[in-house]
Amino acid sequence: MCRLLGYVASHPTSVATFTGPSFAEFVKLSQIHKDGWGLCLVDGSHAKLQKSSEIAATSESFANIVENENSSGGLLHFRWATPGIEVNDLNAHPFTYKDVGFIHNGALSPYDALLPEISEEFLSLRRGSGDSELFFLFALTKIEQLGFVQGVLETIRSIKKSYDYSSINSMFLNSDFLIVVSEHHPDNRPSWGEPDYYEVRYRLDGSGCLVASSGWSQEGWALMPNHSALIIDRKTMKGELINL
Repeated sequence: MCRLLGYVASHPTSVATFTGPSFAEFVKLSQIHKDGWGLCLVDGSHAKLQKSSEIAATSESFANIVENENSSGGLLHFRWATPGIEVNDLNAHPFTYKDVGFIHNGALSPYDALLPEISEEFLSLRRGSGDSELFFLFALTKIEQLGFVQGVLETIRSIKKSYDYSSINSMFLNSDFLIVVSEHHPDNRPSWGEPDYYEVRYRLDGSGCLVASSGWSQEGWALMPNHSALIIDRKTMKGELINL
């Protein structure tokens, strides 16, 4: 299981600056979700990716990147590895392709369930051994067919209909949109997890949108209902919340 954070902003900024003083509280979550960190920043036609199997809270490179790398949109991930899936840089999130970035919290069962659904073009991009990367490659297959927004939504609806999972909470970012998915089975949270473990909340105002997993101070943020998707248009910073 993992922690997710995504943002889109009206002006380039670092993730730490945009999140504000409570960002240090979010970073503390990596002491439990300690199997790697990753940050992708998306501006224009390219996703800039940096990730590591280090613990974010004690990583000098992490501290430097989140304070000093500026972008108008990014995805940040702290990994807690699913049992049986190796801890290494290749399995760390985000996963990227061209201007598309992706992060996921949860697990599909079995891990390789989506293999038959992925086109040969995108399956050839596989580098790791985890289910989340296959989730991403399946999404790229749908995006190629249907476009970014409809491709992501069809990916989620297909998994909901046909596959078993604890959670497919996820975030997708490209140069035009941020899409956040809240889709999970609350009873499948970790044994020590609070009832809100899988909940996703967001802050949307004139400066942009910040969305993140639970476990830290999110006072005044809006709760995304389970079985919903939030779509943020990066040009207008307007959001649409839809049922899945």
